[in-house]
Amino acid sequence: MDHFDILGRSIADPVVESYLAHHEKLDPIDFRTNAEMGFFGGFDSGFGLQVESLSAYIAEFEEVRSRRLSDGEERIVSRLSFTGPDAIRAVQRAYSSALPFGLTFGDSSDIVAEKLGTGPFREGKSSTLPEYSAERFVHSYAVGNIVAIAKYDSDLRLMAVYLMQADRTMLKATRRKASLPKQKIMPGNIDKVEALRVQMPTQRWRESMAEGDELFNEADIAAAETALNAFIDTVKAATSQRDAQAIQAAVKDIVLAINEIHGRSGMIETLERDELGVLIDAVVRASGFSLPDDEDITAEWREW
Repeated sequence: MDHFDILGRSIADPVVESYLAHHEKLDPIDFRTNAEMGFFGGFDSGFGLQVESLSAYIAEFEEVRSRRLSDGEERIVSRLSFTGPDAIRAVQRAYSSALPFGLTFGDSSDIVAEKLGTGPFREGKSSTLPEYSAERFVHSYAVGNIVAIAKYDSDLRLMAVYLMQADRTMLKATRRKASLPKQKIMPGNIDKVEALRVQMPTQRWRESMAEGDELFNEADIAAAETALNAFIDTVKAATSQRDAQAIQAAVKDIVLAINEIHGRSGMIETLERDELGVLIDAVVRASGFSLPDDEDITAEWREW
């Protein structure tokens, strides 16, 4: 069974209809209970198929593989889920057909990475509350144009797998990485990069803190300032060496540093996110690094 061939297709596509017919046999009682909400699958069967409206799908993903209905009625398959037995419901059964990529419930995270042929690009803790589920960790993997999300228990044994197509952010990141050798970094622009240091938003943050804004604290502002100064220093050095790859690596480092700060204090809200995004984008562009106007170079790693 080709799970990957389903993603991006119309719910009325014969390929999808055949796929659904097979899976409906797993749990025919409640398979279509939530169909109006865009979810097909039996809660206790270990299977779920999610669809989105055509407009919502196009907003998040680039490729619509088939269309069978009018624009207003069209629903596109966006996500598949395969879950094993868990503590959420004692009656829940594990998905009984073959998992994608030859995975098996209970596989260790090392075995999962081996079968997928890649390590995770993101690792995190499960948001499921401990008293409801044994799920503890979530790892995301990019396999070609497919994103596989694996959920693990406390021993990093596989409990669930989710599949979706890579979204626009990931595809843009992939294209950007492929274009790095063609980037025309300009060593003469070092002063332009340096001039942007005065635009760091940390001064405004301190002023807001002095006025009583409890969102901020000096320790995290100082940590952000140190990270931003290191980012600008790194981009300056990479500019002098015409090293586009080092500039992109510097973006990843500053985004991860702000992720950590935000994880502690939650101080990066909408205004702060915009301030940081504008600064990081300006520093990157000042080096000569070319970015499309609609591309957010931080999105690949950003959690704020």
